[in-house]
Amino acid sequence: MFLAAGLFATGCSSHIPESSPKHPIHGVNPDGTPKWVRKGSGAYDGDHGKAFYGVGLLAGIQNPALARQTVDNRARGEIAKMFDLYVAAMMKDYQRSTTAGDFKASAEEQDVVSAQKTITEVVIRGIEIRDHYTDPKTGTQYALAVLQLDNVMKSLPKMQKLNKRVRDYVRANARRAFNDLDKELRKRSARQ
Repeated sequence: MFLAAGLFATGCSSHIPESSPKHPIHGVNPDGTPKWVRKGSGAYDGDHGKAFYGVGLLAGIQNPALARQTVDNRARGEIAKMFDLYVAAMMKDYQRSTTAGDFKASAEEQDVVSAQKTITEVVIRGIEIRDHYTDPKTGTQYALAVLQLDNVMKSLPKMQKLNKRVRDYVRANARRAFNDLDKELRKRSARQ
């Protein structure tokens, strides 16, 4: 069972220190659960800059090692879903900017899909599991995964499969695309 809140989580448009009780992810709820358990996946600002947060949950697996591995992978999967939206939007903008006036769309589309896969493969390796929580009443296990936007930027030079134009475009537009994703997540949350 995946936590589907990733696409419906609210974002945080201004910097709130992680130590602040108003931070959307850090801290404890009145019932004693970590805030991130109730808040779910999303894109938020923190002390270390902008980041993607993924919350995975699991119930019913008795083997502790298998349960830990599964809940961690589900948290990573939540980030992967958000990150795919993020990269797809950025690559769509890139495709628009490179095909303007030159309609070699099929070659450009292949470059865009290849770039999206390459970026996602390299960056997903940078996701770290930050925390775990087990609900004492239900036994449901939760994992919090984090992918810092700055780590995405640092990994760009390692992406040798990408041509220089794509790397430069991603570097120049990553923060704008993050902010666009943040706005989209807030809009979806407001509709609920």
